[in-house]
Amino acid sequence: MAQARRRGTYIYFNFTDVGIFGAVVKKGVIKRRAVVSLPPGTLQGGWLQPEASFDLIFESLLAKLKVPRGSQAVLAMDGSLVLARKLEIPETVETNQIRGYLFMELGHSIVLPFEEPYFDYTLLEENGKREIMLYAAPNEALKQYMELFKQKRLRLVAAEPQPLATFFGLDSLYEVEADSNLLIWNVNATNHQLIIIEDKVPRLIRSVDTFVANAWDVDVIDDRLHYRYKSDDANVEFILEEMLLEFSRVLDFYRFSLARDGREISRVMLTGDFPFQEELVRRFEANFDVRLEQVPEVLDVVSQPIPKSYLPLVGLATIHKDRINLLPDSDVAPKFPLVASLILLVFGGMIGGYLYWQTDQFADRIETANNQIQIVRTLQSESAQSAKQEVAQLKETVEGLEATPRPAVPALERITRYLPERGYILQFAYGADHLVTMNAQFETLDELNGFYRQLLTDTAFTGITLTSVTTKTMNEEAEVVTSTTVDPTTGEEVPTTTITPSDETETEEPRYIGQFGLTVVPAEVIKGETNQADPDAPKEDGTTDSTTDPEANPTEEVDPATEPEPGEVVSTEVEEVEEN
Repeated sequence: MAQARRRGTYIYFNFTDVGIFGAVVKKGVIKRRAVVSLPPGTLQGGWLQPEASFDLIFESLLAKLKVPRGSQAVLAMDGSLVLARKLEIPETVETNQIRGYLFMELGHSIVLPFEEPYFDYTLLEENGKREIMLYAAPNEALKQYMELFKQKRLRLVAAEPQPLATFFGLDSLYEVEADSNLLIWNVNATNHQLIIIEDKVPRLIRSVDTFVANAWDVDVIDDRLHYRYKSDDANVEFILEEMLLEFSRVLDFYRFSLARDGREISRVMLTGDFPFQEELVRRFEANFDVRLEQVPEVLDVVSQPIPKSYLPLVGLATIHKDRINLLPDSDVAPKFPLVASLILLVFGGMIGGYLYWQTDQFADRIETANNQIQIVRTLQSESAQSAKQEVAQLKETVEGLEATPRPAVPALERITRYLPERGYILQFAYGADHLVTMNAQFETLDELNGFYRQLLTDTAFTGITLTSVTTKTMNEEAEVVTSTTVDPTTGEEVPTTTITPSDETETEEPRYIGQFGLTVVPAEVIKGETNQADPDAPKEDGTTDSTTDPEANPTEEVDPATEPEPGEVVSTEVEEVEEN
């Protein structure tokens, strides 16, 4: 951010599409002022056009102002050239690193309508956020003015946005409350600008073109521009309505997007040298309820009568803490050669002191590095010790697992002893904490129920649950026909087998699949393997009585809570049945 720099003598310039305003200010007092008109097309939206007459016109303005060579000049950049945008800065970016951060992000995460802009910013810190108001202008346009001033032997030291200069001028002449919401409507012959000021901080700058420059005949009378409109009144009606519509859009945008805590615009100030200002005011008051204040035709600046068209130059000459300078730092020349020599001398002393300080710091860095090496060695030692402890813990775990193996196979063998003749274990999983899940197939629900009851009576298993029972239809009867056919190419007989399922629905018998869960008691299973099990436990070749009800309904539900009854132990041989 540029600093306040309004001490000494400066020449201030404001370029518009119809004229150039200039003023010589010494210690805040306007010594001389003048204005010259420009032919249509000499400036368009702030861009200089290659007109041969422009050089002579600018020379005549410098002659009126009596500007000596080598004078310091300050330029008010046309509002159409300047883009103003509020941005949020990451908290990791230090205040003195913001400019570097913007250099890196412009064109990437921060997109502007022109490349390689010249920019400056104002820091805003409020509500716990770090925000800035970024002001940027295309470097090609600014280089045009820099080259112009260089040819006229003037040292251009600053370039500020013209809307911002207008606000600074009003702030110096009128009391703008610190907590007010002000809208400045600066209306000129070829454009109008809408500037929203909230808590004395610019929040929005909008510049819109209106009339073209060749729509006016412009004369200079008593250091003022006088306009005569050359077109028809219908075009004026249309442009006035467009200006009011744009004002309404900006007002709504502020209300619904920018305003904080439901705040409203409390004050509107109309300035500029617009020729149809009276008609514009009449239409405004008929369409809006907002209070409109008109800046008088003549301003009282330090007891001097100054026309209001010079208000941007008054703002440029005002001392303000948050000044914006769109010029790159490398293009601001030193004030005098002696000053440059003193600066070089100071820098030389600073460099010498820096080298001495660096030498002293080098020893500190060596000591710090040694301390860090010791810390790393200590950490490495602690890490090795921790690794040894982890290996010992892992060894303990392995030994514990080896000491308490999981008797999966004995448990499976013990379970299969309870299966009926045509019962099968379809899935078997032995998990952590000796938890077993399995799916078993049975021909009847009675067989499934008997198997479940047998498990309940076995002391080698606990927590026995029957989770679900599903049915699966099987077709056991099929007609098999074998025939021979003759291959037409080789003449050989080829046997053909055809399997045709029976059409009788009575042969489609369901199979019942039960899903069981239980917990194995390893000690009991191992005892059973060493013939030390409970005498009631089943033997591999032994049998127990089993009762089945041939009239049982195949669709009845199995109640897992039924009291267990002795069942018959059948062979563990598994017979595969093909499904049709």
